[in-house]
Amino acid sequence: MLINTSSIKKILKQHWLVSVFLVVYVALLSFKIITHKTPFYNWDESIYAQAGREMIRNQFYIAPMWQGQVWHDKPPLPSLIYGLVQVLIPVEPEISTRLVSLFIGMTILVLVYRIYFKIEGNKAISFLAVVLTAFVPSFLQRAQIVNVDIFLLLGWLGYVVFFNNYWISLVFLAVAVLSKSLLGFYPPVIYGVFILLRLFLKQITWEDFKKLIYKILSQVLIVSIWYVMMFFLFGKPFWQMHIVESHLKRVTASIESHFGKRTFYIDLLFKELGIFAYGSILGLFMVFYSFMKQKNYKSLMLRTFFVPWFLFLNLTKTKIEWYIYPVVSQFAYLSVFTLLTVKKYKYIYTLSITLVTVFVLYQNLEGGKLLSTQYSTSDDPYKMAMFVKSNCANLNYLVSPETRDTYKTLQGMNLTITTTSWWGDEPRIVYYSDRPVTIIYDKAQLVDKISRNEGDCFSIEDRDIDGTIDIRNYKMSKRFNDLLLYEHK
Repeated sequence: MLINTSSIKKILKQHWLVSVFLVVYVALLSFKIITHKTPFYNWDESIYAQAGREMIRNQFYIAPMWQGQVWHDKPPLPSLIYGLVQVLIPVEPEISTRLVSLFIGMTILVLVYRIYFKIEGNKAISFLAVVLTAFVPSFLQRAQIVNVDIFLLLGWLGYVVFFNNYWISLVFLAVAVLSKSLLGFYPPVIYGVFILLRLFLKQITWEDFKKLIYKILSQVLIVSIWYVMMFFLFGKPFWQMHIVESHLKRVTASIESHFGKRTFYIDLLFKELGIFAYGSILGLFMVFYSFMKQKNYKSLMLRTFFVPWFLFLNLTKTKIEWYIYPVVSQFAYLSVFTLLTVKKYKYIYTLSITLVTVFVLYQNLEGGKLLSTQYSTSDDPYKMAMFVKSNCANLNYLVSPETRDTYKTLQGMNLTITTTSWWGDEPRIVYYSDRPVTIIYDKAQLVDKISRNEGDCFSIEDRDIDGTIDIRNYKMSKRFNDLLLYEHK
């Protein structure tokens, strides 16, 4: 049944504080995205924007593409959506795609509010969880750039909120899985363990257990059709690149220079939440204390739903900052959960809620921080790519000496995967040049291509020019500080 206008008005009236916050939050960030347009960020943004654009151009919708090749590492949904947005919305892609991310970010905050209001029945605590989550640096960044992490969290939260509705929860599970693959199955796994525990504790009958498990397994099987289709169409390459390299190897090895000490994610949590990280630790103890008194397993499960994911992250070998993104709302909630200890003292409770809200808002809005923080700039490779688009049919791009050395070292340590060599050190060159780009990691390979007159243009850093390169058939087309672009005569 569709929600009618009167129902919407009633909801907004009952939850006016969070509604006003979300409207202002989205309005400010929309204004920033529209009026402060910057090029796509060099990594996630340009890669997923290009992958989506190629999917639409090639009418290939079941997996992302990169320079004509199927990108088996990732599922298709985020790239496909960003690709469709670039085609269907007559606005600069840097604006339209980021506004889509912002809308998804807002939806996530609505789900954060709903899940914690459902648990606590407390508007103030749920509101604070939303405010704190909204201004955590990783969440704030992800709400303004092209990325896949927002789709994963959207799917996770939606599955939890709508678990009792088979079809809606199935849609959210599909969003999670078709965005981040096996990671998307996290919510059904947690629910499966919880249901098994309830059966063991004799809180549900065997018949109820079978119904719930059948529901979860059927959802998992439906969403898994994508894996069957990909394996049927591509076989071993899909298995090797998607399962072995993109999942198993990332867990067991620090691939692609993603190193970090054992406490990497714990340190990162404190960096993201600041002083509130201490509150989240206290809040976690309080949650378990409440459980010991009430023995409410469902409340414990919902209150700590994403804590196991954080614990799992600390066991993995690959350390990447944005992997912590899906758990920031969990620890934001735990940090404000501590305020429930003074709830019976009305004035102290109200003052605490007010002070925390003012502190978070001041910390993020003071001096125009919210509008002035940018995540990308117009650097020399970007300017070169724009020039290449108008002046070259294709480009041979020699990565920097540092990148070449790093790549060679990683290869020697078996810490690369098939697609490591696809990106170079400036992947947005591919997007903004909109030309075939050959990424070269060996200077001798570039020398060979030049000697055989392969390629319309090539780029190289000034310090790499020496007597080994015969450029008689090329002319320097343009200099971008230390980055040189040569064009065939």
